[in-house]
Amino acid sequence: MDVNTIKNISFFGAFFTLFVISVGAWVRLTDAGLGCPDWPGCYGLLTPPISDLELAQAKNIHPDAIIDTGKAWREMLHRYLAGILGLYIFFTAYLTIKHSKNTPNILPIALVMLIIIQSIMGMLTVTELVKPTIVTIHLILGMTTASLMYWNGLKVAVNHNMINLNRTLVLIITLCIFGLLTQIILGGWTSTNYASLACTDFPKCSNQWWPNNMDFKNGFTIFNLPNINYEDGPLEYNAKLAVHFTHRIGALILSLLFLWLFIYLFFVQTKKNIKKVGMIVMTLFVVQIMLGISNIIFSLPITIAVLHTVNASVLLMSMVALLYYSTYNKQR
Repeated sequence: MDVNTIKNISFFGAFFTLFVISVGAWVRLTDAGLGCPDWPGCYGLLTPPISDLELAQAKNIHPDAIIDTGKAWREMLHRYLAGILGLYIFFTAYLTIKHSKNTPNILPIALVMLIIIQSIMGMLTVTELVKPTIVTIHLILGMTTASLMYWNGLKVAVNHNMINLNRTLVLIITLCIFGLLTQIILGGWTSTNYASLACTDFPKCSNQWWPNNMDFKNGFTIFNLPNINYEDGPLEYNAKLAVHFTHRIGALILSLLFLWLFIYLFFVQTKKNIKKVGMIVMTLFVVQIMLGISNIIFSLPITIAVLHTVNASVLLMSMVALLYYSTYNKQR
């Protein structure tokens, strides 16, 4: 098989992963994460219960559940898409290992391992009643999957030559990627703890530059969480305030890191192809900041909230592309 075909398959897989992430964000934001209280089926069925008989059987299996077929369908749609994506990634990994001489086997193997872990995290999301720690890990692994699929597409058709690297640029990009990953984790933690609207004003928070009575201890309890339903956001307000404000501080620090990157990209380094990718990164970063502010100002509309999640993943993928072209010394 032509390696360019595998490249296109990988790129499609990366953007299909983005679609699955967007559906997952939509499911969570519409409180449908527990639309089916069991896994992998839905009330013991392969599809959500519809008929009177199926509804009666579902009620018998889960007598305490409030059956909402709309939420159940949204949740199962996400599971169907995630299942298709898993098979797609297995297929892509197989083609990469068999036909590409430029891609080290560790990359497709990592993709296979990642999608297996993602399946387990998807199960735990339901069985552990959408605990913030599990849901946040599930989100960041989804974005990592999209980025690795994209990296696989970049690597598969080209013999990557890393001679005469601009080590300063690579260092800055690497720092920005780690900063972005940290901010994505903070964003996931904010969302899964229902802390996105702990402050409804901007740029101040609760009409203060540094809010009083923030409870960081309870806000950032990651392990040994109680076995309760987290879909209703049980955190106390002061804990949510700490989570929300930390996400804002993270955005400020990340903006400074990316400012350093943009200054170096456009005023120090000279390669035109890297500048072009840098323009894409800068555009996505500005859009991400605007979406984050819009979430607060417009009280978290679903469309903007989903776009904020998806654009974060696209921004991460663009940083992967920037790292690739910064370590590939040939102008393309």
